[in-house]
Amino acid sequence: NVGFFIVKGHGVNKEIIDNTWNATWNFFDLPVEEKMKYLTTDEAKYPFGYSGMGMEVLSAGKDKETSKVNTAPPDLKELFSLGPSNPKSGFPERIFPKNPENFKSSYTLYYEELVKLADKILEAMTIPLNLEKDYFKQFTTHHASALRTLNYPALPPGHKHVEGQMRASAHTDYGTITILRSGGPGLQVCKDINNSSEGNSWEDAPYLPDDDVFVINLGDLMRRWTNDKYCSTLHRVLPCPDRRQSMAFFHNLNRDAVVSNLTSEPSKYKDIKAGDFLMEKHLASVSHSPTIVKK
Repeated sequence: NVGFFIVKGHGVNKEIIDNTWNATWNFFDLPVEEKMKYLTTDEAKYPFGYSGMGMEVLSAGKDKETSKVNTAPPDLKELFSLGPSNPKSGFPERIFPKNPENFKSSYTLYYEELVKLADKILEAMTIPLNLEKDYFKQFTTHHASALRTLNYPALPPGHKHVEGQMRASAHTDYGTITILRSGGPGLQVCKDINNSSEGNSWEDAPYLPDDDVFVINLGDLMRRWTNDKYCSTLHRVLPCPDRRQSMAFFHNLNRDAVVSNLTSEPSKYKDIKAGDFLMEKHLASVSHSPTIVKK
């Protein structure tokens, strides 16, 4: 009914989490000019790397579903995204920042650990669906999963954001599941009753400052796959004056995987190719003019 849940005792080594968290914090501390070196030149070919303040509007990806024209202001965040290392995924070779020195090693380890955790969670999700334990593995042999680390910089004293502007505007995630390591409160969720970001009731998601906890939420492909048996929940991050960061691992399928109704009930959605669906929503959310806010 909610599409969000908590996992505890997940098995990911605390040192790996901390190293990645600290490398992320130090990367975002770099001068804007240094970070901009890792801005992709072609989102359709390499939808990873650095994205600066105001370069993304997540709600635009959501509005793409209903062909609604998105007029939301840019999100108040910056991010770095890392894609898969497997060349069979269809993406070019990974590009890592040179600084901090442990960035490449920490991100590589963390990414692989989260792949393993996602596999375990998907195995558990086969039980209510009456599927074989390893059913989903056939669709993730050359997956397109992405690790996105996000920085919500401190806003200057007296800063006035545009009405309706969020740290992350209202959206649902695109893939199967998302594994989130949060650094503070601000996340809100609501039931996506109207398939829209308007007219819905928002509730604060509890923040649990526990090193042994991940927040999990389900994505659009899982909703379509299960014909709404599992839901993909609308969420957003509220504006706040203080700096915070988070690390989100977006588990995705093979780009050539076809997502079709797994249930015996009449299909609510058309069959789609996972890679086409993901890229369409991603491209709708990017290519916005940057609005730089100093930390």
